Amino acid sequence: MGETEHAGAGDASPMTFGDYLRLYVVWAQEAAGVLADAADLYGKLADRGMSGLADRRDETRRAIEYMEQVAGVNAAQGIAHDEMMAAGGSGNSRAYVEYEAMTRRHQALLPKDALG
Repeated sequence: MGETEHAGAGDASPMTFGDYLRLYVVWAQEAAGVLADAADLYGKLADRGMSGLADRRDETRRAIEYMEQVAGVNAAQGIAHDEMMAAGGSGNSRAYVEYEAMTRRHQALLPKDALG
């Protein structure tokens, strides 16, 4: 299966930009879950007296919040894209202008903290 086909869709229909955004949402949510497990482990090890792991737990919790925010913004952007496409895509100038404005609002919501 090519990377631009729907997984499990039963056909080879090409993925839309909205589909890719939804994949990013799933990825970010899964990453947040893995990070939550790591934060729990760091917390347990910190409770046993291992130095520096309480800080690592707190950093990991920040990363979880970051990934959850990325997932939320990508989900909203996917909806905005679907709405623009349903209204005629970029051929509908009003729908496209509204989509561009929504994109700017979503970009402003993305985390500015580099986590690094």
